[in-house]
Amino acid sequence: MPLAPLDLIYRREAVADLDNLFEYIAADRPRAAERFLLEIKRACEGLRWFPMIGRQLDPADDRVRVLTVRRRAAIKFFVHEGAVHILGISYWGRDLAAFFEGRQP
Repeated sequence: MPLAPLDLIYRREAVADLDNLFEYIAADRPRAAERFLLEIKRACEGLRWFPMIGRQLDPADDRVRVLTVRRRAAIKFFVHEGAVHILGISYWGRDLAAFFEGRQP
């Protein structure tokens, strides 16, 4: 555990993913969308203190990881130079490999 929390940086793509996810869920259940996005953001905040949780995506590089939230959302993140970079957020039902393709640290 770090002595102080790491910085948290949302890449542009991750912000767009959150917006799209909210719109998708809110179309039918606006309150559920708010609660779920809050849960995702809390998970991202937790990464500031525990940056090495989640599943390692690249066996050769432990800095790129994915954390799931309620088995419905996947947060891809990269730990580098005192910061956690949120690269993208995928919602259940999408092809994760295709979704995260090209989102390199």
